Amino acid sequence: MQKHWNFEILSSIFILLFAGMIMLPIYVKCGENFGFYTRNILAIVFFLSITKYLFLLEFTPYGRINWWRAGMIILSIPMFFYSMDSLFNFKQFIDEEGTIAFFKGSTDLDDYDFGKYIRYEYMFFAISALVTIAMLPFRMIISFWRTVNTKGGI
Repeated sequence: MQKHWNFEILSSIFILLFAGMIMLPIYVKCGENFGFYTRNILAIVFFLSITKYLFLLEFTPYGRINWWRAGMIILSIPMFFYSMDSLFNFKQFIDEEGTIAFFKGSTDLDDYDFGKYIRYEYMFFAISALVTIAMLPFRMIISFWRTVNTKGGI
């Protein structure tokens, strides 16, 4: 059981460091002008965490806890709607203001290129989070099925 908790702690640290590394260039370049920090970090965390649970559930300490798996099925609904709302808000902001609004009136061509990075990065993680959140209830149901019908399966 100690190995399961070690894996959970190390993977959580990795996820937070990865989110920080993705967001650091945006913070350095845009500062407080980028208003989607929380939503972007949550999209990254949702994507990586749920991907971990989709493929590596047997290595987590929660793999056999029924109430946790049922909770993840229920929690996937508000997580999906929050992620969808975040994606639509970002897309609406980009359509109305453009990525140059993150730089407060800059005319440097590097800012336009970095704006593409911001847009593509956010869209990638937001859509990836939506896909993994949509897959999560099915994975939890499969996990229930395996633990009920096999002796050692997850």
